Amino acid sequence: MSTEALLHIQGGVCLQGQARVQGAKNAALPMIAASVLAAEGQTILHRVPPVKDVLVALEVLRRLGAKVEYEPRVGTAVIDATTINNPRLPADLTGRLRASILFVGPLLGRFRQAQIEEVGGCTIGPRPVDFHYRGFARLGAAVEGLRGGGFDVSAPDLRGAFMYCDVPSHTGVENLVMAASLARGESLIENAASDPEIEDFALLMAKMGARVEGVGTRTVRITGVEKLHGAEHTVMYDRLDAGLLMMAGAITGGEVAIEGVQRDHLRIFEAKLQQMGVEMAEDGPWLRVSRPGPLSPINVVTNFHPGFPTDLQPCITALACVAQGDSYIRETIFEDRFGHIKVLRSFGAKLSPEKDRLVIVQGPAKLKGCKVKALDIRAGGAAVLAALAAEGTSTITNLYQLDRGHAFLEERLVGLGARLERV
Repeated sequence: MSTEALLHIQGGVCLQGQARVQGAKNAALPMIAASVLAAEGQTILHRVPPVKDVLVALEVLRRLGAKVEYEPRVGTAVIDATTINNPRLPADLTGRLRASILFVGPLLGRFRQAQIEEVGGCTIGPRPVDFHYRGFARLGAAVEGLRGGGFDVSAPDLRGAFMYCDVPSHTGVENLVMAASLARGESLIENAASDPEIEDFALLMAKMGARVEGVGTRTVRITGVEKLHGAEHTVMYDRLDAGLLMMAGAITGGEVAIEGVQRDHLRIFEAKLQQMGVEMAEDGPWLRVSRPGPLSPINVVTNFHPGFPTDLQPCITALACVAQGDSYIRETIFEDRFGHIKVLRSFGAKLSPEKDRLVIVQGPAKLKGCKVKALDIRAGGAAVLAALAAEGTSTITNLYQLDRGHAFLEERLVGLGARLERV
């Protein structure tokens, strides 16, 4: 009989000390998928975070026939994809991982076929994948829908083509780049996403022998090559993990030093924190984050990069709960990304009913410890922040969601002086 894991947090402690940011989950996942493209040599990835999504992705590789060695504490993954012998993705794993869609592009590129039955992920509203498959079709693939919502994709040959994203899609760009990298001729992706993780992914692709230009802009150009090979790369730091640690220091009124904050990836987020009264200063490799006085309210509108990251919206909403006045938070990316509102209300926060993707946070609230469920990765992060600031003890359940996005989080928070325990 299994027992559910619980996270108990004693709130009201001003965090002090040092913490390190993990490797970027959203850069590591497409890199793990890209290893499928290597017909020769090993792909060696460093600073790979042992979050649940990464562990599932590595198991997908094994089930496809790849040889994978991974040491979570070291963070290095050694992948030999030359032994892959199966283009069918395992449904029991893909249903747990939205990023499983990323394996379709490289399987199609290298083996000219791929099958995926189900795609999982957070429940934050519709996230269409049709432009992935429209792009594959433009490259010359036949796409057949499956009963379970998945697809069977095959192509006797792939030819360079014009492709596009209806909205700037992180996984869409990466998937189409991987498929087009082994197509004949030149391909163009218009309205591409420009996130830093995509640029990091493209650096690995270049090391593998791919010819990709324009990554980081809205127009990406790919010139197909005959084959790709393994390469070695260190994953960038996780800007979302960094944001959570920075706000943990801010919401408790403490002073923390964080290593691995790539500030050029978080300019608008940093500006919002500064408007709230959070101070930041560089000290060698460390970024010192402190909150010397009360927090001011804030207006936030999420948008595609370089706008305010939607993945940091739940956490800054939690931070706004203790600000001295009303904050306005508007979500423009995911229509259902307000699952954390119910969680924050459980702590005693006062938030207006969300309407037209807008929520008004009525601060300051006197947060009190309670028991809540982490509904998704980012709502789980908001729950952790509220619990750190709340009076008394809080208990967070459904820790699988937190573990999908953050590795060794409890250990790192304890290093900052937090009083918490996973049981």
